[in-house]
Amino acid sequence: MPVATILLFATACTGDGQDTATDPTDTGDTADTGAEPTPVWDVALLGTASTLTGVHASGGDVYAVGTVGAVYAGDDDGDWTSIGSDVDVGGQDLQGIWGKGSGDDLELVAVGTAGTIARLSSGRWSVEDVGTSNHEGVGGTGPGEVIVVGWGGSWHYDGSDWSFEEPPGNVRLNDVYVDGSEAVAVGEDGAVVRRSGDGTWTAVTVDTTVSLHGVSGTSMDDVWGVGNDGVVIHYDGSDWTTTTIGTSQALWAVYAAESDKVCVVGSGGVARRWDGENWNDLPTGVSNNLYAVHGEDGDDLWAVGNRGAVLHYKE
Repeated sequence: MPVATILLFATACTGDGQDTATDPTDTGDTADTGAEPTPVWDVALLGTASTLTGVHASGGDVYAVGTVGAVYAGDDDGDWTSIGSDVDVGGQDLQGIWGKGSGDDLELVAVGTAGTIARLSSGRWSVEDVGTSNHEGVGGTGPGEVIVVGWGGSWHYDGSDWSFEEPPGNVRLNDVYVDGSEAVAVGEDGAVVRRSGDGTWTAVTVDTTVSLHGVSGTSMDDVWGVGNDGVVIHYDGSDWTTTTIGTSQALWAVYAAESDKVCVVGSGGVARRWDGENWNDLPTGVSNNLYAVHGEDGDDLWAVGNRGAVLHYKE
């Protein structure tokens, strides 16, 4: 397998070579002195022109997927390898990845354009096309409970077969959080839908019309969604609330490890974490758009973005 070229930067990385043309770095948390906050993430740039759109971390291993069939495997030591030839999705863009387990028991599902679904099971990759339009997001609780969403609806995998499920209102969905046989998905124009255990989807009303890009949770009574204009939505088991977190940047992804450890990332290198009471800045030192975040836990996080950016935060 070819080894990806890596450029490593210290946590004081200034973002050289990053994309600054269209999404300026959010400076809402910069001190009055004008000094930039000290970055708290380690940054690597993989030797690829692909935009990395999904990341999964488990058991000390990390997997990232992206455009033009990019698939990378890495570890805590910062060693990254391109494994796109093993997966071989025919150059389709991969939009998201979900996983369960670690080591020999690791299960992964990556999804992307033209209905592409790539699955790692028992150490081997297989690729299939369920005959639909683009997939945008994937979630699950195990190899027999996986849900994929996109602008053409939702697909459910029961361990043997994929079956189509149609959310109400012809909504365009971008991401999904799965808890057992239930799920919450978010999408364009403030769309939020909820799946019951029997596979029925119902619409949820939230106080926003901005496009929502990411969703995560610790349970069906603690669900977080993020979207354009720094919007964050939260469900506490009774009500949905909508707020902003001090940035006008689009928030592309959220990872809820615990109820008081929730990380969001977005355009312009934005990264912030909820501690149960406040949103705290996690300065990245880069201006890349960050499209996905995941972690071993709330104190060991990975984020990926455009121009092959990989960021690691560990307390």
